[in-house]
Amino acid sequence: MSIPLPIDHAFLRRVAGASVARPGEYADLFVERASEALLSRAGGSPEPPRLGAAEGAAARVFEAGAVRHVAVGGLHPSSIESLPSRLRGAPDSMWRGNTGGSGGPRGSGDPARGVDPVRIADQHPMPASRSIDAAGRYLAAIEAAVGARLGAVAVRIGLKMEIRAQSVAVATSEGEVRGEERTWISFSTRVIDEAGVSVAAGGGAVGLERLRALHPPDEVAALLEQAVQDLKEEIPAPSGEVSVVLGPGAGGILIHEACGHALEGDRALRGRSALVELLGEKVGPGDLTVIDDPTLAGLAGSRAIDDEGWPSARNVLIDSGRLVGLLLDRTTALLAATTPTGSARRESYRHLPMPRMSNTFVLEGRYPPEEIVASVPRGVYIAELGAGEVDTVSADFSFQVARGYLIASGRRVAPLRPFVVRGNGLRVLRGIKMIGRDLRFDSGAGECGKEGQRSRASVGQPTLKVAGLTAQPVRLRVSGS
Repeated sequence: MSIPLPIDHAFLRRVAGASVARPGEYADLFVERASEALLSRAGGSPEPPRLGAAEGAAARVFEAGAVRHVAVGGLHPSSIESLPSRLRGAPDSMWRGNTGGSGGPRGSGDPARGVDPVRIADQHPMPASRSIDAAGRYLAAIEAAVGARLGAVAVRIGLKMEIRAQSVAVATSEGEVRGEERTWISFSTRVIDEAGVSVAAGGGAVGLERLRALHPPDEVAALLEQAVQDLKEEIPAPSGEVSVVLGPGAGGILIHEACGHALEGDRALRGRSALVELLGEKVGPGDLTVIDDPTLAGLAGSRAIDDEGWPSARNVLIDSGRLVGLLLDRTTALLAATTPTGSARRESYRHLPMPRMSNTFVLEGRYPPEEIVASVPRGVYIAELGAGEVDTVSADFSFQVARGYLIASGRRVAPLRPFVVRGNGLRVLRGIKMIGRDLRFDSGAGECGKEGQRSRASVGQPTLKVAGLTAQPVRLRVSGS
């Protein structure tokens, strides 16, 4: 990676080491340079791109249950070098829960990978004007395709794109220095009719060429056309407990929200998870396996290292129906008396890292998706979930259904008006009846929020048949703007 003014790995290692004042402490140094370009089109015309950049560094030290964290803007060597003295003047913030011992987390990470030389470039990695121009042409092509299909009903077509680039380096008091460059491009397209009702589609990828290949303009327009057609044919949603088929890909947000967050170490080990007491026990059918894997190429949550410099790794959370794993950063790994899982994420250098999901998915099963739908005499098919609420302590949740269909006599027969689906995460796991063989991941347009920090993440699953969910119609569709 290319990140230092010329600040090299030896300097970063020295600053991280100077942050330790007493035996038993652990310290790390996080250095970041980030940039973004925001593009938009409305009424057939592009708006001037909005460009932004930020850079800074943060140091953290913890020992025996307390953590101190300080951050400085800018990457001048003198600012970075001041962090150890700033740390010693910062107040302690106590961890929640009992550490069960003293001393910082140990371990050398992945010795085979060695120490990467790290440099911090003297200019922000802003997208080149030609890249912005190419992105603008892609948005224009989507707008033209949407207009060709929906011009008669679309009063307004709006498009937005975000291009984000981030360079990070992490040095630890144990002598490790690792770095990585990360990029992501995402877009959204919204069509609003004369009644003010909107439909939307979007996607994301690691680069523009990949984005164009995954989401060709004609396919984006076709998705929006189908969504508009569904609006004309909607019927009332059923009410009460129903059999549910979760569609592949974006349907995986249910497992992510209702179960995955309860397996993040800070919640699981500090009394905020309904699942942690079931570690080692059977929580689902024998063919259910849930994995969180940031090493998968090209997905929104993928990265080579986490934001504590720990190498990314594939983590099995549920194995053949048995709950076997948690997602841990260094602090929660210390609480659990084990090693981190490479799951630390932070929105920026200003934030403390916390354990987060990356690419969370359900492994494929053995059923063809059409056989799963055919097995339901009457129920609902959920193609896309919207906003929701989850209580990780009780595992209760509710989600808006952004796109759903009635199943009757084993067939999808009609799109449904807006409704909410409610349930309990543990009951959902135990209620999985059939797992399809059509694993897909989401479109890459979304982000995950936790305690005020946003982070890119991906969800995936094959088609699932689930019992124990309750549907509740809502009266009005929310209009777009």
